[in-house]
Amino acid sequence: MRFLIQIAFIIVTAWIAEMFLPWWSIAIAAALVGFLYKTKANFLAGFIAIAMLWLIKALLIDMNAAVPLADKVAKILLVNSKPLLLVITAALGGLVGGFGALTGSVLRAK
Repeated sequence: MRFLIQIAFIIVTAWIAEMFLPWWSIAIAAALVGFLYKTKANFLAGFIAIAMLWLIKALLIDMNAAVPLADKVAKILLVNSKPLLLVITAALGGLVGGFGALTGSVLRAK
């Protein structure tokens, strides 16, 4: 249960931070939550939370765009597949969030 609370708290904190700060503020938000809610799976909680957040945000941006934005970006990056681009986006965000949460938990240990 603590794991799910940590995921939810990371999502809310990172979403609020991204509204006012640059994209890398997700790492700070995940580190803060990792520091406060130290569990055995901090990396996994940060990875899942930020991957879900970025996947949902990318889908919302793509659905609200007047043109097929994700298709055009996928062609520029030579991916040629919108679903693969969304998975790569979620994975990159997840790695940043996972390492941020792991950093926060390590700082608490010392």
